[in-house]
Amino acid sequence: MKKVLKLLLAVFMVVSFTACSGGNSTDEQKNVVENFFKYVSECEFDKLKEIADDSVVSSLGLEKMEAQLSRYDDPDTYGKVFVEETESFKKAVFEDLFQDIKIGDIEVDGDKATVKITGKYLDYSSIQLDTSVITNLQQTFINENRDELLKVYREEGMKAYQIKIYDAVAPKYYEEMKKALKEANATDLTGTFTLEKKDDQWIITAITD
Repeated sequence: MKKVLKLLLAVFMVVSFTACSGGNSTDEQKNVVENFFKYVSECEFDKLKEIADDSVVSSLGLEKMEAQLSRYDDPDTYGKVFVEETESFKKAVFEDLFQDIKIGDIEVDGDKATVKITGKYLDYSSIQLDTSVITNLQQTFINENRDELLKVYREEGMKAYQIKIYDAVAPKYYEEMKKALKEANATDLTGTFTLEKKDDQWIITAITD
């Protein structure tokens, strides 16, 4: 009986040690970095700010990019079609911004950690945009629908007139813009995420090359 008890005690100690040894796991830090890229791809900037300092989000310029596109989310000003096309384009901008992201070495030292990543990102600055596209689309639509537009203007006013034009040119305009996105150069990406544990939660405090 004593031998059995000793065996059971030994098994219990091994199981207990295994359960407690998870303190050395790097899963939490890995998940935070993976969520960073997930939230960027989904334009979830509120969630992004829950796992990264505001300074980190601001330094990347991602929120500024999103805000510029979100300026056109008012259907009363731009029309329903234009707003929907803008939202679709915004998603296209961010969903493929980072590609083939792989988590590398993770080092944890108390309440601080570093996570290495590699992958690619789309360099949108490499795109050559023809800003005359939307002007030409607008002018062509106006020329081809002058009588109808004049009627809208007389009966419903300037705002309705403008929305009519926005709604008409938006699909073609954003189709051209999405084509331009595909011409962006995919550039190699390496980086180090610095994380700190604050209030029992790991937060990204810096991203360096």
